[in-house]
Amino acid sequence: MKKPLIVFLLALSLPLQAADIVLGAAQIERLGIREAAPVATRQAAAAPWSARVVASADGEWVVTAPAAGVVVRVPVVEGQQVAANAVLAELRSAALPEQGAALSQARAAAELAHGNRERDRALHAEGLIAERRVRESENAAAQADAALAAAQSRLRLMGVSAADATAGRVQVRASEAATVLERMVVSGQRVSEADPLLRLADARRLMLELNLTVGQAETVREGDLLVVEGSGEQARVTQIGWGTSDSTQTVRVRAVLPPAKSALRPGLWVKARRNVPASGAWIVPATAVSHHEGKTWVFARTAQGFRPVEVQALSQESGRATVTGTLDAGAPVAVSGVAALKAVWLGGEAK
Repeated sequence: MKKPLIVFLLALSLPLQAADIVLGAAQIERLGIREAAPVATRQAAAAPWSARVVASADGEWVVTAPAAGVVVRVPVVEGQQVAANAVLAELRSAALPEQGAALSQARAAAELAHGNRERDRALHAEGLIAERRVRESENAAAQADAALAAAQSRLRLMGVSAADATAGRVQVRASEAATVLERMVVSGQRVSEADPLLRLADARRLMLELNLTVGQAETVREGDLLVVEGSGEQARVTQIGWGTSDSTQTVRVRAVLPPAKSALRPGLWVKARRNVPASGAWIVPATAVSHHEGKTWVFARTAQGFRPVEVQALSQESGRATVTGTLDAGAPVAVSGVAALKAVWLGGEAK
């Protein structure tokens, strides 16, 4: 007598079995059940992640003051597109005239040394001076040339012409086409050499930054493609952080957008999805998906009615869901009247 009782108790503890639901055409009509065929897919879009658009590491730079002075004007604003060689800022510097004078002196010294060298070469050819004297003049000319080159390089690195140096004026120009991200000085402000003036970025070189949980980051691989919702642009994952943030316990993931003109702008927050290969994946209307006891189900059509099929949900968006499971394109799934169908399955009766 104890054995049947044990079997009965074990049966109660077993999970719900996906037994067929027998329904006639009239009952299906009364329950308002409609059907749609699942569509097979080899790619599944994962749940969207928040991402911030930023300039690429090699596509952002800071423009600094080439000399100490006072900012006269900053003729650009944040967000402005500037062409290569465009004036970004103008300064007045009391130190520049000295640089201009040093260049003039170096040029005069080089001319004098060249003249002495040519004269000594001619005298040596006539046998009037010793060879040692020629070598000394040649060495002096070489030293004068080196001093002149250093003075010219100093002004060239500062982006200042000889005339501007003499006038004490500095025009800071863009080295290439870029977008102004931040103005860091205002007119009338005094700056020291190498102080930051503006922050620029190449709008064609952008990337996405994502802060993912450790579990989410473990599903990402370098080379994965992320699709930006709305624009459809794709970014390729190039870096997955090794450590986690102390405050948020998240991992920083970076994905580079292709180098082209984009509708995205640095600082913009977007949603990005990761497309992953999926074996046995199906796209069904979102209304076909039902949940019970922590599991996901759809109801597939059979000759006698419907059969509950357990599936794994991969993603859900825009009224459709991507699932994996033993479905068949030839066996439609219920997309309306699912609640009534679920009630029948769980022990109710079709009216």
